[in-house]
Amino acid sequence: MIAAFNVRDGRILARLIHLAHRFGCVYTRAEALQRDGSFRVRIHLDGPSEALARLRMQIDKLAREDKENNP
Repeated sequence: MIAAFNVRDGRILARLIHLAHRFGCVYTRAEALQRDGSFRVRIHLDGPSEALARLRMQIDKLAREDKENNP
């Protein structure tokens, strides 16, 4: 699975790496490019399909919360 999104808080990438490990997934590539006060985050993840689905929900939640907290 590849997840890509924009956030203002670049620390979210570190949180995703930690969550991936907790869910029994691994990341094979991760990047965060800073541009105009925000970050374009892209992370390649691998693992069991159920764990990836749960991780995807957490990624969506983190991105949504970042958008709400940093308009």
